Amino acid sequence: MKPSQIAQIILGVILGLAIVGGTVVGAGYLYLSRFSQIPEKPKFANDAQPETKPAKPKPYPAVVIYPDGLFLRKDKTSDADVIKVLEYEEPVTVIEVSPDQKWQKIEADLEGEAVEGWVSMGNTERVPGEAAPEEDEAPLEPEFSE
Repeated sequence: MKPSQIAQIILGVILGLAIVGGTVVGAGYLYLSRFSQIPEKPKFANDAQPETKPAKPKPYPAVVIYPDGLFLRKDKTSDADVIKVLEYEEPVTVIEVSPDQKWQKIEADLEGEAVEGWVSMGNTERVPGEAAPEEDEAPLEPEFSE
Protein backbone atom coordinates (compact mmCIF):
# COMPACT_ATOMS: atom_id res chain seq x y z
CA MET A 1 0.00 0.00 0.00
CA LYS A 2 1.20 3.37 -0.88
CA PRO A 3 1.52 6.08 1.74
CA SER A 4 -1.10 8.17 -0.07
CA GLN A 5 -3.64 5.33 0.23
CA ILE A 6 -2.88 4.94 3.93
CA ALA A 7 -3.38 8.69 4.38
CA GLN A 8 -6.73 8.47 2.51
CA ILE A 9 -7.92 5.64 4.75
CA ILE A 10 -6.90 7.48 7.92
CA LEU A 11 -8.47 10.72 6.68
CA GLY A 12 -11.66 8.88 5.68
CA VAL A 13 -11.96 7.18 9.07
CA ILE A 14 -11.40 10.50 10.88
CA LEU A 15 -13.97 12.33 8.70
CA GLY A 16 -16.46 9.47 9.07
CA LEU A 17 -16.09 9.45 12.85
CA ALA A 18 -16.44 13.26 12.94
CA ILE A 19 -19.66 13.15 10.88
CA VAL A 20 -21.17 10.31 12.93
CA GLY A 21 -20.06 11.94 16.20
CA GLY A 22 -21.44 15.34 15.16
CA THR A 23 -24.76 13.75 14.23
CA VAL A 24 -25.01 11.91 17.57
CA VAL A 25 -24.08 15.02 19.56
CA GLY A 26 -26.57 17.22 17.62
CA ALA A 27 -29.40 14.73 18.03
CA GLY A 28 -28.58 14.32 21.72
CA TYR A 29 -28.58 18.09 22.21
CA LEU A 30 -31.99 18.47 20.54
CA TYR A 31 -33.43 15.58 22.56
CA LEU A 32 -32.02 16.70 25.92
CA SER A 33 -32.92 20.37 25.41
CA ARG A 34 -36.59 19.35 25.62
CA PHE A 35 -35.98 18.30 29.25
CA SER A 36 -34.61 21.70 30.23
CA GLN A 37 -37.91 23.47 29.52
CA ILE A 38 -40.61 23.65 32.20
CA PRO A 39 -43.72 21.92 30.90
CA GLU A 40 -47.03 23.75 30.71
CA LYS A 41 -49.20 23.32 33.79
CA PRO A 42 -52.00 20.83 33.13
CA LYS A 43 -55.53 22.20 33.20
CA PHE A 44 -58.38 20.36 34.82
CA ALA A 45 -62.12 21.02 34.79
CA ASN A 46 -62.31 21.81 38.51
CA ASP A 47 -59.48 24.39 38.30
CA ALA A 48 -61.67 27.03 36.65
CA GLN A 49 -63.24 28.34 39.85
CA PRO A 50 -63.80 32.07 40.11
CA GLU A 51 -61.58 33.84 42.60
CA THR A 52 -63.46 35.16 45.59
CA LYS A 53 -62.24 38.03 47.68
CA PRO A 54 -62.69 37.72 51.41
CA ALA A 55 -65.56 39.79 52.69
CA LYS A 56 -64.53 42.97 54.42
CA PRO A 57 -65.38 42.53 58.09
CA LYS A 58 -67.81 44.91 59.72
CA PRO A 59 -66.33 47.40 62.18
CA TYR A 60 -66.53 46.40 65.83
CA PRO A 61 -65.85 48.16 69.15
CA ALA A 62 -62.62 47.31 70.95
CA VAL A 63 -60.31 48.58 73.67
CA VAL A 64 -56.55 49.06 73.72
CA ILE A 65 -54.86 46.29 75.73
CA TYR A 66 -51.26 47.51 75.35
CA PRO A 67 -50.37 48.95 78.77
CA ASP A 68 -47.63 51.43 77.75
CA GLY A 69 -49.53 53.51 75.20
CA LEU A 70 -50.17 52.45 71.62
CA PHE A 71 -49.12 54.55 68.61
CA LEU A 72 -51.91 55.37 66.15
CA ARG A 73 -50.07 55.83 62.84
CA LYS A 74 -51.00 57.38 59.49
CA ASP A 75 -49.92 54.30 57.53
CA LYS A 76 -49.29 50.62 58.21
CA THR A 77 -45.53 50.89 58.74
CA SER A 78 -43.57 51.41 61.92
CA ASP A 79 -41.88 54.43 60.28
CA ALA A 80 -45.16 56.29 59.62
CA ASP A 81 -46.04 59.49 61.47
CA VAL A 82 -47.83 59.10 64.81
CA ILE A 83 -51.29 60.69 64.94
CA LYS A 84 -51.99 59.97 68.60
CA VAL A 85 -50.81 57.81 71.49
CA LEU A 86 -53.71 55.63 72.63
CA GLU A 87 -53.96 54.97 76.37
CA TYR A 88 -54.59 51.61 78.04
CA GLU A 89 -58.28 50.55 77.79
CA GLU A 90 -59.12 53.49 75.52
CA PRO A 91 -62.20 52.65 73.41
CA VAL A 92 -61.63 52.38 69.66
CA THR A 93 -63.42 50.93 66.64
CA VAL A 94 -61.60 48.34 64.51
CA ILE A 95 -62.45 49.04 60.87
CA GLU A 96 -60.32 46.52 58.97
CA VAL A 97 -57.26 44.29 59.12
CA SER A 98 -54.37 44.45 56.64
CA PRO A 99 -54.00 41.49 54.24
CA ASP A 100 -50.75 40.42 55.92
CA GLN A 101 -52.54 40.30 59.31
CA LYS A 102 -49.95 42.62 60.91
CA TRP A 103 -51.93 45.87 61.17
CA GLN A 104 -55.44 47.00 62.14
CA LYS A 105 -57.12 50.13 60.85
CA ILE A 106 -58.97 51.74 63.72
CA GLU A 107 -61.02 54.81 64.45
CA ALA A 108 -60.30 56.72 67.67
CA ASP A 109 -61.40 59.95 69.30
CA LEU A 110 -58.97 62.89 69.00
CA GLU A 111 -60.23 65.93 70.90
CA GLY A 112 -63.84 65.24 70.03
CA GLU A 113 -63.11 64.36 66.40
CA ALA A 114 -62.95 60.83 64.99
CA VAL A 115 -59.62 60.01 63.32
CA GLU A 116 -58.58 56.86 61.49
CA GLY A 117 -55.15 55.28 61.61
CA TRP A 118 -53.22 52.04 61.88
CA VAL A 119 -51.99 50.13 64.94
CA SER A 120 -49.99 46.93 65.10
CA MET A 121 -52.07 43.75 65.36
CA GLY A 122 -52.73 42.14 68.73
CA ASN A 123 -52.88 45.33 70.77
CA THR A 124 -56.66 45.69 70.80
CA GLU A 125 -59.37 43.41 72.09
CA ARG A 126 -63.03 43.19 71.14
CA VAL A 127 -65.30 44.65 73.81
CA PRO A 128 -66.82 41.80 75.84
CA GLY A 129 -70.56 41.38 75.46
CA GLU A 130 -70.60 42.80 71.94
CA ALA A 131 -71.94 40.29 69.49
CA ALA A 132 -69.73 39.51 66.55
CA PRO A 133 -71.25 40.91 63.37
CA GLU A 134 -73.01 38.23 61.39
CA GLU A 135 -73.32 38.61 57.65
CA ASP A 136 -76.28 37.43 55.60
CA GLU A 137 -77.50 34.82 58.03
CA ALA A 138 -81.15 34.00 57.71
CA PRO A 139 -82.88 32.65 60.82
CA LEU A 140 -83.32 28.90 60.75
CA GLU A 141 -86.90 27.73 60.39
CA PRO A 142 -87.94 24.60 62.25
CA GLU A 143 -88.66 21.59 60.11
CA PHE A 144 -91.84 19.65 60.79
CA SER A 145 -92.34 16.11 59.68
CA GLU A 146 -95.71 14.42 59.54
